Amino acid sequence: MKYELKIEQSEDTDGSIDLFRLSSIAESLKKIAEGALLLRIKGLSKAKKSFNLTGALKVNLTGVQKGSTILWLESERFEKTLPSFQTDLFRLDYQKDLHEKTPISLVVESFKEALENSEKSDLLDKPLLKDLLTFKKSFLSDQEIFTITNEGSIEGFTLVKSDFKKIQITETEIPSPEAVIVSGRIEELKFSNQRVKILTQEGLVDAFLSESFIPQDITAWWGKEATVTGTMHHKPGKRFSIEIERIFEKEPGDEFFSKRPKHESLEEQINRQISEGKDLNPLKSIVGTWPGEETDEEFDALLKSLD
Repeated sequence: MKYELKIEQSEDTDGSIDLFRLSSIAESLKKIAEGALLLRIKGLSKAKKSFNLTGALKVNLTGVQKGSTILWLESERFEKTLPSFQTDLFRLDYQKDLHEKTPISLVVESFKEALENSEKSDLLDKPLLKDLLTFKKSFLSDQEIFTITNEGSIEGFTLVKSDFKKIQITETEIPSPEAVIVSGRIEELKFSNQRVKILTQEGLVDAFLSESFIPQDITAWWGKEATVTGTMHHKPGKRFSIEIERIFEKEPGDEFFSKRPKHESLEEQINRQISEGKDLNPLKSIVGTWPGEETDEEFDALLKSLD
């Protein structure tokens, strides 16, 4: 599949690109594509890999053209580079058409999810959002415009430097992964023995098996009460998924430790601080009014002031 990556109003000479800048773009695209692919296959963008993705993530630079600066890129569909996964894993909703996608189309899809559908997307997590933010380094000025188009499988996608403010807000609102204990009934998820649901007193909880967990070991627990320990990975929109590392028989009192943690959005943190009589957080000035006229440096300083 051939793609055109166009940098308009580029500070590079028309039809050329600085070698170090090209290296930065390439590394960022690779990180985003790898994270997006692992999230779709394993449920986590930084999941441990038990397989080699070098061939699947390969993107070739086939030419540089004038007209601002245009990079011609080419990559194969996953149906050619990930054949062993087509029958075993491509069964969840967002895996059904994965064989038709490429590394570049996953990059575009990830940016679109972060900018248009971050609150409801199952295709984002905190590490992947961090990877998206690394692409900001590819911009040399606020005026530059990146556009990615191809032969028809994706619509044209445009990215400007101010877009990263929204992505940074979303990433900042998501808590870091944390250890968790959850008790409940283990429910089977029809199309994958890698993923389960746990019916707790607070409702169904999404979970998946860690790399060290043998999938066959979970089958004995279907429909039974159990307690699991693992890591809670938060997603946008206050959603989360639990990476199961251990499972054992439920003991009296386990429910006490299995209350799932709650987290606040940036705006909720600010409102709570105001109600507690604390000084007004400077981020209040941009909540609900983004994007504003603040520079990137001022915006970063406002976010850091929450620490």
